[in-house]
Amino acid sequence: MEPIIEVRNLSKVFKSRGRRITAVDDVSFDVFNGEIFSMIGPNGAGKSTTFAMMTTLIKPTGGKIKVAGFDAENEDDRIRPIIGIVPQKLSLYPDLTARENLELMGNLYDVPKKVMEERIEYYLKLVNLENHADRFTGGFSGGMKQRLSVISAVIHDPQIIFWDEPTTGLDPQTRQAIWKLARKFNSEGKTLIFSTHYMDEADKLCDRVAVMNAGKLMALDTPENLKKTTNSATLEDVFIHLTGEEIRD
Repeated sequence: MEPIIEVRNLSKVFKSRGRRITAVDDVSFDVFNGEIFSMIGPNGAGKSTTFAMMTTLIKPTGGKIKVAGFDAENEDDRIRPIIGIVPQKLSLYPDLTARENLELMGNLYDVPKKVMEERIEYYLKLVNLENHADRFTGGFSGGMKQRLSVISAVIHDPQIIFWDEPTTGLDPQTRQAIWKLARKFNSEGKTLIFSTHYMDEADKLCDRVAVMNAGKLMALDTPENLKKTTNSATLEDVFIHLTGEEIRD
């Protein structure tokens, strides 16, 4: 398979109160076209910072990223139309209805009106929100907001979808619904990239897993190979084997 994302010697250093904090430390990996890829590790591992650099939201301190052949630092305007981002903190407008939130996102990406209307109806039905299309989202439950956030990220039909901690704080039923959505989008040919500290999520959902801790890439392989090479029963055991630490939320 061809890589759709290439990360080479990526680093990010933040300055805080006169101190230099290395959030991402010389990380390199590829994401292949059409796969479900995950970065796992505890909060503070560098997952979200790596996400922010891959999605052109922040610039690296060092290293290079290419997304679909485009340089993330210098060709961000070519990358943004082909990616969708499901953020860790939901970015819905509570004073707009579900439909209006989707229309806003579609207009930002210049989706033609007729195409947008068809997609809105399709996606609202897909996530069982068709009966709530004209309700203000401020009154939605957490699970409803998360499902709406997911379809907001794909209204422009992106080639690559980034999911940053997509199921944090959700009940098991809603988590299963999000996993089902992910598999559907992947079956349609989209590349999915997750960050998560839920080991079972990465194990059940992803083709390959990058294990991160303290800004470093510790290992990268399929869940089965990671468990086999470390003689582990679960990905959480893999993490403990590689780092000597338990996952800390």
